[in-house]
Amino acid sequence: MAMKIRTRIVIGAVFAFLVFAWVYAFLAFRATSCVVFPANTFGIYALTDEPFGGTSTSELDVKDSSIDISINVRSGVAYPAVGVGFNLMSVGNRPAGLFDLSKYDSVEVVFSTGRMRSISLRILTDDPVHTKEGLRETLRPLVLNVPAQRSLASAKFSLSEIKTAVWWLAAMGMEEDDGLTYLYRSAAIEIANGDGIMRGIPDEINLKEIRLWGVNRDFERGMYALLVVILVVLALLEADVIGMARKKKLKTAGKND
Repeated sequence: MAMKIRTRIVIGAVFAFLVFAWVYAFLAFRATSCVVFPANTFGIYALTDEPFGGTSTSELDVKDSSIDISINVRSGVAYPAVGVGFNLMSVGNRPAGLFDLSKYDSVEVVFSTGRMRSISLRILTDDPVHTKEGLRETLRPLVLNVPAQRSLASAKFSLSEIKTAVWWLAAMGMEEDDGLTYLYRSAAIEIANGDGIMRGIPDEINLKEIRLWGVNRDFERGMYALLVVILVVLALLEADVIGMARKKKLKTAGKND
């Protein structure tokens, strides 16, 4: 009887330790994040409306911790986009494949503007149906207008708020938004002019940070599987202890008879 109690105490202590370690690891490593800027991991380019036949300009002053973007919307393009872009397919100045943005849930942008009242956050994804290789203008633009301030401020929001640009849907012959995003096939993130931009008058955006974060779902699934294994092992050990105790009890009863 005493051995049975000691065995159960040991099993309980080991189980408590494993559960504590599991909870600690789950909370400590469950989150995942990616700093698009100022980590300087991805290629940076000046965004203009030239691919659409426009003549607007964008001049970048890239520093270690910020980017000063001087823009001038001059063309007659219906939806001019001028600013800065980050090539998610270029890591460390080397070509890389499409970027899986679906691993993240939210995004934070720290910025300020000159005159415009908002900026446009654009995520370009490779649409397997409509995107043509080598034609940047056929990438699916997911757009969100972010209110701006004259002083640096942080804007945080869910990636689920970003929707496909209406003009792109019309250009592709779609009457309404199909609800698709293809975030797992992301090609670029861009910061462009928003509401309040005036044609022919220079404006500016000061960008300090773009950060993504979310839940590491692969890690989460692995941890849940590990928890199941821990529970199964505990159940087997407990069943083994109970079985051994019964055998010992029957053996003792047989001797007494």
